[in-house]
Amino acid sequence: MKKSKTILLSSLLFTLFIFQTTAQDCSCSESFEATVGTYEKNYSLFIYKVTEENKELYQAHTDLMRKKASEAENLVDCKSVLEQWLDFFRDGHAYIRISAKSEPKVEKITISEKQFKSDFKNKNYDKNPLLGIWQNGAYTAALIPNPKTNNTKRDYVGVIIETTNEKWSENEVKFELTTVFGTNYNASFMMSDHSPKSITAQQVSAGKLSFEGLGDWIKIWPQTKEEEPQNIVDLNYNKFHYAELDGIPYLRFPDFWTVTPEYVDSIMQANHEKLLAAEFIIVDVRDNGGGNDGTYYPILPYLLNGPIQIPNTGYWMSEYNIQQFLNTSDLKEKTYEEYTEEQRQTYDYLMSFKDSVYFEYPDNYFYTYEPDTLYTWPKKVIILVNEGCGSSCETFVYRANQSEKVVVYGQNTAGVVDGFNGLSKDIGCFKLTYPSSYRAMDLDKNPIDPYGIAPDVYINENIDALPYMIEHMKILIKNEYSGKK
Repeated sequence: MKKSKTILLSSLLFTLFIFQTTAQDCSCSESFEATVGTYEKNYSLFIYKVTEENKELYQAHTDLMRKKASEAENLVDCKSVLEQWLDFFRDGHAYIRISAKSEPKVEKITISEKQFKSDFKNKNYDKNPLLGIWQNGAYTAALIPNPKTNNTKRDYVGVIIETTNEKWSENEVKFELTTVFGTNYNASFMMSDHSPKSITAQQVSAGKLSFEGLGDWIKIWPQTKEEEPQNIVDLNYNKFHYAELDGIPYLRFPDFWTVTPEYVDSIMQANHEKLLAAEFIIVDVRDNGGGNDGTYYPILPYLLNGPIQIPNTGYWMSEYNIQQFLNTSDLKEKTYEEYTEEQRQTYDYLMSFKDSVYFEYPDNYFYTYEPDTLYTWPKKVIILVNEGCGSSCETFVYRANQSEKVVVYGQNTAGVVDGFNGLSKDIGCFKLTYPSSYRAMDLDKNPIDPYGIAPDVYINENIDALPYMIEHMKILIKNEYSGKK
């Protein structure tokens, strides 16, 4: 019976986002207390993020934000306060959105690429290196001065001129900037649901605009000498593609969610012979925010040289989280009296873990994974990362780097992988999302959040990584052949 309960429990825990609606007036103070209560009770990493060592710091932060919540005058201001409170945890998988019934107004500024380029010439936009057409992932935006007819207090506006995201359309405002000093800005960035997030931004170079915690936008027009695309890597940075750099196979994976594992497998199979003939290959996962772990499995036979260890995951079993797991099962909407005897045993088994951590295999830290096929070549694999590599991108790096073939280059990854399996709770005015699970049993001793996974070879972000990596790897292989240590 224990085995059947464990299997059923395991199936319950693989859940997606569950939303619970609660009718409530939009008082920011009430929303703040509901937010604090939700994360303190249900957020899996709370017990690791708030400890005896920093409890007083957390309490002072909460008291300060509570005061600010009492002063917030509208939903947007309140959301900013709640997000600032949430920043204490430094967790990219925990976030807050305005509920659907209180959706913010979508601002539109009508502009076409043709009109913008005409204005650029006629209005001397070329005098300001910030203005131009910028791109990030699914979005291409014209960055323009705030229109004189617009009364919103801001200096610049990023307006969508092209997007592949079905939730967005042309002429919608994606972000706005207000100058702080020099090339530093306060930004209001519209998230995927159009709700604003208050962050900072900086134009770190002529062709790169960096938003705090949200990645970089690249200037694609007019091209700058510093950032002018020189090769297929730059031109197709935001696309899945295979290329060859001086005969070296190069695979670019900008995320792990917009394509299927079958699509990735088709890339590998189409270039199979070239991959096996190469002394080394490059896998570029810079700015890959993650997605589905299964997406990268077709790559692993080329990267691994043997079995790897994958930590067993766990779950935080708060009463609310347990209820969400139950709501995905055949126990949904049934009372305890309506349960069968086996269902009652399952429910009782679940509730026995209330307010504690559950691991299906508590005696085993990891399980062993090995693809059915492992290729001897390529001899070495370069994985290129940066701070934009997060979530399942980090699990990819963690797993692949167990191979003796792999060398990781770049900067530390994002550090947003210790908690996952997001659950949500609607508190009336806001929808709160938080991780309910654990990457491994020893997060207190060996965390990845919030500092990320360090590369084997650090490369300053201002240095062109590709030429350095290629030359470094050639020398590394040459030294191995010659027996140098």
